[in-house]
Amino acid sequence: MKKIFFLWMTLGWLTAINAQWIEQNSGTTHYLNDVYCISEDTVVVVGNYGTILRTTNGGTQWNTISCPTTEHLNRVKFADAQTGYIAGEHDTLLKSTDAGQTWQSLNTGYNNNFTAVSCVSADTVYIGGFDELILKTTDGGLSWTTEHTGGWHHIKDIQMINDTLGYAVSDTAHGKIYKKSNANNQWHEIGNIESDFNALYMLSDQEGVFLNEFEFLKTLDGGNSFISITSPSFDTVVPCPYDIYATDMNQIWIVGYVCTISASNDSGRIVKYSLNNDPNTGYINQIEVAETNNYNVLHAITFYNNVGYVVGYGTIYKNTTGQNYFPGGGDVAEISKEIFSISPNPAKNQVFINLKDNKIQYPVQYHIVDLEGKELTPFMALQTGKPIDVSRLTKGIYLIQVQNQGQIYTQKLLIQK
Repeated sequence: MKKIFFLWMTLGWLTAINAQWIEQNSGTTHYLNDVYCISEDTVVVVGNYGTILRTTNGGTQWNTISCPTTEHLNRVKFADAQTGYIAGEHDTLLKSTDAGQTWQSLNTGYNNNFTAVSCVSADTVYIGGFDELILKTTDGGLSWTTEHTGGWHHIKDIQMINDTLGYAVSDTAHGKIYKKSNANNQWHEIGNIESDFNALYMLSDQEGVFLNEFEFLKTLDGGNSFISITSPSFDTVVPCPYDIYATDMNQIWIVGYVCTISASNDSGRIVKYSLNNDPNTGYINQIEVAETNNYNVLHAITFYNNVGYVVGYGTIYKNTTGQNYFPGGGDVAEISKEIFSISPNPAKNQVFINLKDNKIQYPVQYHIVDLEGKELTPFMALQTGKPIDVSRLTKGIYLIQVQNQGQIYTQKLLIQK
């Protein structure tokens, strides 16, 4: 069976009412590298040149927080509602004890670029950096011990489940996945997979996902085995991935950007994978793609309950619905349009669905749903060349889904009255 390609596309005329990723007024043009939600409304963002932004009203207003350094800040994590840590370049490590309102510098004693941080508690914290360095403190940053070093890769992300169990990934072509699984401060390679890893996200001690430049890997048993998710062509859907987040083990979000020859045409991209347990479908139910269609590299994504935040090049986006659209975003490369076309579109009373491949095997079915996923017509046999009555649909945006041999393809239909 072929793998399922199910893309929900962004359209330039999509209104803010239906749009799901809403751009916030960040007040900066600096690269923003990471975001952490203390709550749905209290969020901290960090970026280049010592940029720290904070909101307490869900992004209605972002305040610039005074920073004791102008170094680039790479990662931010909080241990609880008050205590947080920021890892940055040139031995930069910052700590807050008032929910991110003020920050103080800590001295680790290492001249390193720190690229990862994870909090077990307010006092027990792990940081990662260049040369595969992993440091640990148990006294809130007053002193640090080395748990891993010596490689020529960089620790790009680290996540501790507790003080004796954690995971880390390193970058470059021979980067690895590491796991700490005992109290002896020992980290060991798992998976025997060498790649350029960028991020990881563990939902529990056993279940999580690991992102590299070619795929993302899913584990359900603490890294004893991995399932590779590469379909469809991963380097086309997610050509330059930066960060990954798992809402649950069947709903995975990846952010990054689309690389072009001219950097001015690069665009940020958010990809949402809905997974299943069927290898015959490539473990994929559907893929939703949203693209900024401008020079806006996206670096990090996180959620607090159902509220999501994405940060990138001077930009912050917020999502409260879990659906994957941008207001004013351009179309991405649409696999669905290679399968069928809708005419006319926009429409008033009737439309035609035209299959573009005469080798498609019948039966082919279609149905119509609204943007909330409510089915307006059940799946019924498609009769090419015969009109479909849409006169009862009110003005707005709908989805037409065409199904053939278990594959579902989706396009938007605009009804105008």
